[in-house]
Amino acid sequence: MIRAPLPRNLQAGAAILVTLLLTALAAPLLTGADPAAIDIDRLLEAPGGEHWMGTDGLGRDLFSRVLHGGRVSLQVGFMAAGFALLIGVPLGMLAGYFGKALDLAISRFIEAVLCFPSIVLAITLIATSGAWLPASDATRIALVLGATGWTPVARFLRGEFMRLKNTGVVEAARAAGSGHRRIMIRHILPAALAPVLVTTAFAVAAAIVAEALLSFLGLGIGPPTPSWGGLLEEARSHVDRAWWLALFPGGMLFLAVLACNLVGEGIRDWVDPT
Repeated sequence: MIRAPLPRNLQAGAAILVTLLLTALAAPLLTGADPAAIDIDRLLEAPGGEHWMGTDGLGRDLFSRVLHGGRVSLQVGFMAAGFALLIGVPLGMLAGYFGKALDLAISRFIEAVLCFPSIVLAITLIATSGAWLPASDATRIALVLGATGWTPVARFLRGEFMRLKNTGVVEAARAAGSGHRRIMIRHILPAALAPVLVTTAFAVAAAIVAEALLSFLGLGIGPPTPSWGGLLEEARSHVDRAWWLALFPGGMLFLAVLACNLVGEGIRDWVDPT
């Protein structure tokens, strides 16, 4: 049973995450600078004055690039978690509710996906997806991360459906003539959402980190569009003399992942105080 008040970690995580989302959405209004505008007279300028976070190796305003990069990184994180839900929720529901042969087939499929290291599988799919997946870089990466990260959602939901499908409420719904779809969606799914919400919050954090890793390896968002991982990759060649290039995008990445983890832990504490 959900109880008030909200845990402090949930409140703190939600506040940080909402702040990051609002600043990312309002990036054009907050910065007023073109994140792709090159100024060769201001190469690697330290933070201060007109450029709060300094400039990069091409004289571009880092503050603008960090905020616009947040739009891309957060978009990929939430889209990837959404795609993971689209795959994992139906499979988990079907496996947990019907059981038997269907559960065996879906469980073996989940185990087959888990046999491959997710990041290696994601790198392979992204490296080859340009030819068969016509979409923007952000959408393509989110699809691949969702397709490789849905298994925790399916496993948790399968367990919850197996636990709840023989409860009194469900038996009463069957006796009243409710069909399988209505029982799954109206009577079991709402009661089984708690672990899914927790897993989703962690999935957003994992997707943000995965996108940063892919961009750092040169397989993520293509230039000149900034992302936090791409900014860290750009900072690698100047890190010995321009510390701000790694500090600010790395700090924003840290805050986003911390916020998602706090939200996930807070939801877990909220729905299960014990």
